[in-house]
Amino acid sequence: MSDGREPPFGSAHRARDHGDASSRGLDPTWFERAVEAAGHAIFITDFDGRIIYVNPAFEEVTGYDAADALGHTPDLLNSGHHDVDYFRRLWRTILAGEVWQEEIVNRRADGGVYIANQTIAPIGSAEDGTSTHFVAIQTDITERKQHEIALERSQDLSARTEETADVGGWELDLEAEELRWTAGTRRIHGVDPDYDPILDEALSFYHPDDRSKIRTFVERALEWDLPYDVEARLVTADGTTRIVRTTGQPVVGDGTLVLRGTIQDITERKTRRQQLMVFNRVLRHNLRNGLNVVIGHAEAIARSADGANADADDAALLDRIGSDARHIVSAGEKLLETSERARTFDGIYEQIRDVKPVEIRPILERIAAAYRDAHPTATVRVEGSNVVVLANPRAVRAAVDELVDNAFEHATDDAPTVTLRVAERADGTIRLGVADRGDGIPEMEREVIVEGEERPLKHGSGLGLWIVKWLVTPIGGSIEIEDNDPSGTVVSIVFPAARWRSSDDGSV
Repeated sequence: MSDGREPPFGSAHRARDHGDASSRGLDPTWFERAVEAAGHAIFITDFDGRIIYVNPAFEEVTGYDAADALGHTPDLLNSGHHDVDYFRRLWRTILAGEVWQEEIVNRRADGGVYIANQTIAPIGSAEDGTSTHFVAIQTDITERKQHEIALERSQDLSARTEETADVGGWELDLEAEELRWTAGTRRIHGVDPDYDPILDEALSFYHPDDRSKIRTFVERALEWDLPYDVEARLVTADGTTRIVRTTGQPVVGDGTLVLRGTIQDITERKTRRQQLMVFNRVLRHNLRNGLNVVIGHAEAIARSADGANADADDAALLDRIGSDARHIVSAGEKLLETSERARTFDGIYEQIRDVKPVEIRPILERIAAAYRDAHPTATVRVEGSNVVVLANPRAVRAAVDELVDNAFEHATDDAPTVTLRVAERADGTIRLGVADRGDGIPEMEREVIVEGEERPLKHGSGLGLWIVKWLVTPIGGSIEIEDNDPSGTVVSIVFPAARWRSSDDGSV
């Protein structure tokens, strides 16, 4: 051996009760080379703790050359991390002839620290077996510990996030017949932290009237590779009924299909929404009744004004009265229409996440036919192939209805042209556009809809585009607004990339 690292092996330094290397048929030179080539940091001290040998891995791990380490004690590596009791236990163990094994935080030559799994064993005398030297083997686990610390931090953050958001995660592995819950999922179900669920037990937590619905969504997800997002009632371990939103997403990894999802307690949010819906319903009801009274009286006034006999001066006055009454009737009917739209929207939004593969072209054809019947002078065209999106079919129909209504409302003549166009983009997303040749949508209103926020000095002028946005956003859609050529506007609903094809090619 060179550079002062002469290993204390051979006949004078044998492992206790096992004889030396040569007595077991091992070439001492080969044995020494094995230690030199070991990937673990190895150093040997005399009985007083002075280092008398280090291998190359020691130099690499600690940054100390052999010449700097030989003659010193391992205190050379002391990082100050461990207290006096740690080293007392260490020495008590090895002086008793026992093996010490524990993690240690050491300091490198450059001042940095590293973490190692350290094993220290006494080397016994060949004559009487008493300890004469100690051999220490260190495995650098710094990187692994850093990953573990990062994982612990991530898990702690996830746990805190789950608790704050009242949400949990789960994974179903059918091949391994395992269902795994996070701490948040266990908390929502009201079970112990060590509760180990199975599928049938997990389903039994759902309200009897909702259980078959959840089972159907799970089976459909696994069979059709179809994600889901649904609300249901959950009965916790203590018998409390909660309302939860649960999602599921099929995922293939390492050739195995698993279903991963989330569960969130939305009881308070649902209760608040129910309260708002009640207030909304009562307001609409009272508004509708009041408007019906106003409209009735206004119509009576208009009829009286139209049928009255009067001289020229009185006739002019009656004309104005009749005209004003008809304006009142028109305004009241528009308010009633808005109330009805709100009622329809509420009904759809309650089930907005009840999604399935939907063929778009048939919906557009039905909408176009209805508008052609209602507006014989209008031209309503449908263009594009029959694509499939994952959506709520009622929401898609209502959203397109709103866009076509908007196109007719802003038409500049009595024979408007409206085009309903659907296409699959290069990135797989589906674009459903409604194009008109009207006056266009003001820039500020476009910005408000795209940004999704109104302010006192920056707001839209109507409800239609908001309804469209609210209907498509929960299912992953978005709205795009651009100018039409040569005039008008194209408002498009963009759906995420589809994984299905229409029944035209037999694959839905």
